[in-house]
Amino acid sequence: MRRLVSILVMVFLLSSALSGRSIGYGLGYYGQTVESDLQKTSSGVEFSLVYKPWNFAFANPSMIAKSALGTDQSGKYGVPYLGIGLGLDFFRTTRHPFNFLAHNIIAYSPMVSVSYTFDPRRGQSLLGLEISPFKLIQKDFWYDALSPFFTYDVQKGELDSWGFNLIRFTFFFK
Repeated sequence: MRRLVSILVMVFLLSSALSGRSIGYGLGYYGQTVESDLQKTSSGVEFSLVYKPWNFAFANPSMIAKSALGTDQSGKYGVPYLGIGLGLDFFRTTRHPFNFLAHNIIAYSPMVSVSYTFDPRRGQSLLGLEISPFKLIQKDFWYDALSPFFTYDVQKGELDSWGFNLIRFTFFFK
């Protein structure tokens, strides 16, 4: 499985041309509930790196690596998850009801992402799914709000955790 993921990542990176504004970093605030151990429930800051090689109006892919730093129910700091995955924007439009949020033109572009997620506190590998129904984009920025995410334990065949990224800002510098 790791070999397949590595090959797919390399093909993705090598098949795309590095274009302007394709690499960025993000900062957000999350809250997460772990179903099997409620003491591991946490909230804190999420950091992400994003690579979007193309700028398609439909089905625009991006690679996302993310990590979080938060506190659990006992107030102890920890890293609740590390992840790497693929995001896919469904479409992009400037005709939407959220234009009042910014003075510049912003595009609405909902996204879904699938990721390999690792929980270092428990040593578990999980399958992650995140839905960003309120994602707004500009040339240099992404803004996400109220994005639910779920992790699934493939070995046990059950939902492991769920949560929300309340707000996330992503800035593209190259």
